[in-house]
Amino acid sequence: MISTQRSRFRSAPPMVRRRIPFDGMEAFVLLIGLLTPFGITYIGTFQVSELLTFAILPFLLATQPQRALRRGIIPIYSLMGLWLLCQIITDIYRHTERMNWMRGDARVIFFAIDLTVLTILLSKKIRRQVLFVAGFGVGSLLAAVIQPPDGMSEAPWKFGYSTGTMTLVVLLCCYFHARKRYWATGALLAALVAVNLLLNFRSPILFLMVTIALVVPAVPERVGRLRLLPRAGTPKRVVVLITFAVGFVVLSLALVKFVTDVGLISAGAQEKNRNESQSIGGLLIGGRPEILVSSRAVMDSPILGHGSWASDFKYTEMLYDIAIQYNIPIDSLDYIEQSDLNLIPAHSHIMSSWVQAGIFGAVFWIYILYLAIRGLIRTALVQPVLAPYYAFLMAGFVWDALFSPFNNLRRFVDSLVIIFVLEVLEMYPRRSDNWRPFRKWKRYSVRGRLAPTVTN
Repeated sequence: MISTQRSRFRSAPPMVRRRIPFDGMEAFVLLIGLLTPFGITYIGTFQVSELLTFAILPFLLATQPQRALRRGIIPIYSLMGLWLLCQIITDIYRHTERMNWMRGDARVIFFAIDLTVLTILLSKKIRRQVLFVAGFGVGSLLAAVIQPPDGMSEAPWKFGYSTGTMTLVVLLCCYFHARKRYWATGALLAALVAVNLLLNFRSPILFLMVTIALVVPAVPERVGRLRLLPRAGTPKRVVVLITFAVGFVVLSLALVKFVTDVGLISAGAQEKNRNESQSIGGLLIGGRPEILVSSRAVMDSPILGHGSWASDFKYTEMLYDIAIQYNIPIDSLDYIEQSDLNLIPAHSHIMSSWVQAGIFGAVFWIYILYLAIRGLIRTALVQPVLAPYYAFLMAGFVWDALFSPFNNLRRFVDSLVIIFVLEVLEMYPRRSDNWRPFRKWKRYSVRGRLAPTVTN
């Protein structure tokens, strides 16, 4: 009894401090993530959270300027500056309307502000990263109800609930993956694949399958003394990972074809998939005929672009002819001409920036795409704490850089991609270390795998 009372009232060591569960800056990060999916239209469209990032930027630069200049980000800022300069020169040369000129410049400027603020707040702060992503997931679900986007009534999963649901489920996968419960990680990711297959939301199927290939260890390292996989950190291991990813991309296309042929999806989705599979590029890019039109616009003016929010009806007619030829659904030419849809078609980060700003708009995104591919491979090799979400986000960016437009919401998502890529690239030795991470990095080893040193 006495010993029990002593143990009950035993005081904690004087140097032990309990972690405050939630501080003010973490609450601010959560708020930014929660408000990011909500948009406001004034001249152009921007996110509600950009009001907060714009307001807090001077304070962060005054108190933590060194965090804004983290390793690897100077080239990104430099290329972004060239992109903005090229946009300004293009708009002067093309005599762009003042309102469109302001929108074009603001797109790059706010992107730089968002990137700077998130870099200071989230870099090497795993806890804050989780809070931001969780807030973004919950905010996306709330925005689908409070501020439903265009197309919500026709496809509520694709245009409404998919982003928030997949964000939260993949974040939950990080919890199981960090505890080596790979069966749970694989099951949750496979469930998301099944939902997107049945609802015919095809692009996330690619991201999820690549994530499964890179973060779920389906093949053991060795069986007895027989090594099945090359050693971690070797060029052969990289080749194997790339082969896995490509194989799962092919498998995802086969799954889409299977559910289409068997009839597990709606009749309209079946017709859409069959028509696009017969178009140029097949099912993979059959729904992105804009790439053909934007390529023509780039060839017509490869150095300087066509201006911010450039419109030219001849390119719209070109897209309409391609859509009619391959039975791709499209609005009538009269409706397009009378609406705000008469922009030069460019359904791509790279091509839209090239068309509007000129060559340096494309150079910026090509460089980020290069970093994202490196970061995706590095994520598979290093397996950081948030490996499933890192892989999912980076794989999604590779697709978006090639086949999705750069809009206001993407400013935050792409800023996250850049932050995560730079973070994961620091977790692994350079080529000068002969691809042997365990030789000089033993102090970072946790249970036989690399782990970054992070501060919460």
